[in-house]
Amino acid sequence: MRLPHLLGNEALKAALAALPPGGLGSAVLLDGPCGVGKRTAARDLAQALLCREKNGPCGVCPACRRAAAGSHPDLFWLEETEPGKGVKLEQVRAMRAQSFLRPSEAPFQVFVIPRADKLNTASQNALLKVLEEPAASLFLLLCENREAMLQTVRSRCKTFRLAPLPLPLLEQALRGRTDASAEEVRAAAARSAGLLGRGLDILAGQEPPSRRLAAEFCASLKQTELDTYAVCLKLGKLSREEYGDFCDESCRLLTEAAAKTGSGQFLDLFEYLEKQRAMLPQNPSVTALCGALAAFCGAF
Repeated sequence: MRLPHLLGNEALKAALAALPPGGLGSAVLLDGPCGVGKRTAARDLAQALLCREKNGPCGVCPACRRAAAGSHPDLFWLEETEPGKGVKLEQVRAMRAQSFLRPSEAPFQVFVIPRADKLNTASQNALLKVLEEPAASLFLLLCENREAMLQTVRSRCKTFRLAPLPLPLLEQALRGRTDASAEEVRAAAARSAGLLGRGLDILAGQEPPSRRLAAEFCASLKQTELDTYAVCLKLGKLSREEYGDFCDESCRLLTEAAAKTGSGQFLDLFEYLEKQRAMLPQNPSVTALCGALAAFCGAF
């Protein structure tokens, strides 16, 4: 079982190649930050599972071609129907019902859930029921924050963590996918934390505001209290999901800064942002959270 389009992650590829037939079980969790290649890995893995050749995916058989085109009758992607609204409980229930039907061509059906960590508790419980009674189906769950998922769901999955790319490999990949200058590629790679998707977003000018503001926020901590307050005002315009992404990205940047400096001075702020991130499912006001963050940083 190969992942021919996923860069790096040699340990993951070796682990999958060593698995016996059926070794994945009925559920796989691919964990890693946004832009690390989870969708690429899921596409390759789905093709490999549906391919009729040994050591797939071969990439040329009808099953591989249909899987790559998104038209294989036994491959389903559970995407949100409205941008930013998330996957609905009704979609999870429909997927669950589909999983108990006979596959059309392959030995089993493959279901991919790109943001499994964004499913609410009711949706995760609905998913849990089908994981507890697996039929002729295999579920690929992708997540950025597995701690946001129910432990009962995680415990039923075989988990693999995708790793960021080394800087030289990332720069090479970016050069092969863009006509940006060498200087622009180096700058994007340096800001991308080893994440190819993030580097491509930066070069295309499509970096999400949550990530940009996280970088501004962490930079402001080395400046004045007024600078930090100004960033917190901007944060008030984010949606709850975007604010959650801001918390995740800020925590990552704070961790990197602590590793480079050997200082634990940002630990309290890291823990505070983690607490704010955990509060978001309770529907708090983003404006209120930003005000509280500004006050916390004022006393920092």
